[in-house]
Amino acid sequence: MMNKKDLFYFVGGCLALDEQPGFRNEVIRLASTIDWEEFVRLCSNHLILPAIFRRFEQHQLLSYLPNDLVEHLHEVYVLNVERNEAILAQVEKIVALLNEHGIKPTFLKGVAHLLDCVYDDLGDRMMSDIDFLVDEASYLPAAEILLNAGYLQDRPVSSYSKVEELKHYPRLFHPHYVASVEVHRIPVDAEFASWFSSSQVRGEQVEVKSLDGCFVPSDRHKIVHNFIHSQLSNEGDLFGRISLRAAFDLLLLAKRFPLPETLPLIKKKQKAVAYFSLVNKLLLGEGSKHFNPGFASWWLKNKHALNLKSDLFRRVFSHTIFLGQRILKGYLLQIFKAFYLKESRSYIFKRLVDRKWYGDHARLYSRFFRREV
Repeated sequence: MMNKKDLFYFVGGCLALDEQPGFRNEVIRLASTIDWEEFVRLCSNHLILPAIFRRFEQHQLLSYLPNDLVEHLHEVYVLNVERNEAILAQVEKIVALLNEHGIKPTFLKGVAHLLDCVYDDLGDRMMSDIDFLVDEASYLPAAEILLNAGYLQDRPVSSYSKVEELKHYPRLFHPHYVASVEVHRIPVDAEFASWFSSSQVRGEQVEVKSLDGCFVPSDRHKIVHNFIHSQLSNEGDLFGRISLRAAFDLLLLAKRFPLPETLPLIKKKQKAVAYFSLVNKLLLGEGSKHFNPGFASWWLKNKHALNLKSDLFRRVFSHTIFLGQRILKGYLLQIFKAFYLKESRSYIFKRLVDRKWYGDHARLYSRFFRREV
């Protein structure tokens, strides 16, 4: 049986069968040795089961798999096609609503990839929600339009937060539609928006050919956003994690725009090189030929490998970083700033007197430690 690291790389090779069709022979050779339950669990956790099914189907590999596995993969794929069709229908209604008020949204991430035909099949990409970006002046009006159309707010805004300063409006959902919606004021967290801003994205956006009245980011901006979301916002670089769904997105985007040409836009260049290189190794089995990886690449590769090899390392390492961040950056730094900054004192006071802050923190810790089990 494969260990976790070998299985992870095997799944990566399966995702990249179109790019390296010779890997088909490796799948056939190893088919009888794979723990298919672990395989499905890994692919499910990374939201790539439909993409895996399509690769196996296209490369005539389904006959080498257990019948119940083929049936399960096919069922997941069919359900995902139906869901994505429903999401695109929902997107059309959102665009029509916003266009009535002179707002033309720029769709981000998974929906942008579907609208811009990054995937050659509607069922390849699993999605959870619909993200779109509008200009600052349209941010609150766009949310209000959706609320007036029957959308509901997932959670009330905390008294210690200002909705007009959030990255995106609190998540909205509609009882008759499948996907929740996030109306973005800025495309990424505020700390990264200084070098990847709304004006940059909207200044290079591309009209959607299949749907009038909306846009998607340019291909190079899709790649930059992929890196920021996977490695900075979700802290993949810090914890040594790679999302196989994000890696597959990057593989497809790299066919449309050269990865090295995105680096001038990226402030964290060495981290981006490390990410691009590791994705290349995971999916194609080789280091990047376009970069000269340095220490950041070596460190990310080894953190990722150790996470896969040892559950003990993964838990100790991630828990240490997480708690260190919360205690040092989240608590002690704010207390220190409160001695000389009025806004920091206000920041602390608003949170300490708000019961919701304690609940939010409890959910944060619960989600993290549950994920790390």
